[in-house]
Amino acid sequence: MCHLNNLFKYDKATCVKYLEEAKSQELWDHFLKGQSKLFFDSEFQWISKQTWWQQAKKILEIGSGNGAHLSKLFDRCPDKTFLGIEKLQAFVKEANALYANDSLAFQEGDAEIFNTHLVHSADIVLFRLTLQHLQDPIAALTNASHYVWPHGYVFIIEACDKAKRTSHPIKAIDKALKLVEECQRTQGNGNRQISLALLQALVSEKSLLSKLYEVIFTNIDATGNILCDRIQFEKKDQALHFNHSLLFLTLLHRTYQIPIDLSTAYDELQAYSKDKEAWTSPGWHFLVLKRLTENLREVEF
Repeated sequence: MCHLNNLFKYDKATCVKYLEEAKSQELWDHFLKGQSKLFFDSEFQWISKQTWWQQAKKILEIGSGNGAHLSKLFDRCPDKTFLGIEKLQAFVKEANALYANDSLAFQEGDAEIFNTHLVHSADIVLFRLTLQHLQDPIAALTNASHYVWPHGYVFIIEACDKAKRTSHPIKAIDKALKLVEECQRTQGNGNRQISLALLQALVSEKSLLSKLYEVIFTNIDATGNILCDRIQFEKKDQALHFNHSLLFLTLLHRTYQIPIDLSTAYDELQAYSKDKEAWTSPGWHFLVLKRLTENLREVEF
């Protein structure tokens, strides 16, 4: 449904109609592609300057979705090889059809189920907005510690709503995120603040994770305070931000069955778009971990 690519040009009634009539798979597909367009350049500007990224040759993304983000990484770094692991068969099929080549491929797999074929297969394991959806993210990170080479890296980009900053708050989004957090807490189906909990575990000498990894970089401290911003978008991104936000709210409604007034959200996002000085630094957490070899028992086959 091409309408979902440019919701900004439609009036409110038409926009809401397209969102309500869209299939969930269509929403996810457009959301993930839009997310990559909105955030990739800012992410890569920082990533590309890091020595651990520059030296890596093999990248493994766990939770690669429809492949939109990983394909952009390949386009910028054709000297590296990339493998995306995704649980949903439809996404794997789509990603291979659109993006696969000799240095970029996608396979079915589950972050929480250990895969012997991935042991020592990567210099970097990437989790991008994946851990928040898992039932057992610690299992996923434990598995990843075996997928990277000794002294390899795990790079996490994850939601952390406490870190969000904006010149123009959008109440519909803030309300929705609070409802999601409450739903996750009561039903146990994910955690949008998981990276902060993981950071706290990593700095604790008694936790399993602290025996597997050391923290190389974090833009948020263990109490949730912002140490530095990694992403910010401004006026040139406002139409894309409008589109992305409405898709996001619609997916939250369908995933968590929380009440969301798309009509009100449309009005608030239009007001944001007309604010020439509006800017937003989304609540995202960049966390880079280096695998430790000490106290790590290798898997035997």
